[in-house]
Amino acid sequence: MTPHRWIHCGLCFRLEAKKDIKFFHLSCLDVLCRACMAKTNRGTVCPVCKAPIRKFTELDDTMSKREKVLYHPGPYEFYHIASQTLLFQQKHKHNLIKAILEARHSLHRLNELESQIREKVVETQRRYENLRTFRRNLQENIRKSLSSIGASQQISQRRMSACTSSLQTKPCAVLLRRYSIDAFNSAKSSQASSMNDSGISVTTPSNSVK
Repeated sequence: MTPHRWIHCGLCFRLEAKKDIKFFHLSCLDVLCRACMAKTNRGTVCPVCKAPIRKFTELDDTMSKREKVLYHPGPYEFYHIASQTLLFQQKHKHNLIKAILEARHSLHRLNELESQIREKVVETQRRYENLRTFRRNLQENIRKSLSSIGASQQISQRRMSACTSSLQTKPCAVLLRRYSIDAFNSAKSSQASSMNDSGISVTTPSNSVK
């Protein structure tokens, strides 16, 4: 493992740049030199943070990958890559969230439109039923009016027939009466003529009162 100028002992602050000194990585994430490791109570307690030591490893190539990452010479490169990755993922997550919110808003709008359409359908059905009722009532009134007009026409025809029959029989009675009067006058004239021929004078009785 390549030495770094910043690696030092957390207790005596000795730098790791001197290759003749060994350093150890503790499970509590502190670093101690070989001399200060004697102060760990046989490798059980960290003299820096006083935390129990579960494991310690010498800083060399035998360290695990997770431990080596902590000593990587280019953490800023990792940070740049991580930040770019984070920005990329956040961008796409933001786009997805935006699309979900827009879809939710569109769904809410569609629900409102559906409610309005249902109200229009109900209103149209109600108006249709009202128009049907009005048409039935109108047809019934027309039928009653036609029946009333027909009955009135029948009564008028009967009256006209009765008047016609009366006018046809009345002239005959007048003519018969006229004929009877003429016959009486003719008989009276004949009687008077016969009495004049026989020398009998006919006097008209007087109704004067003395």
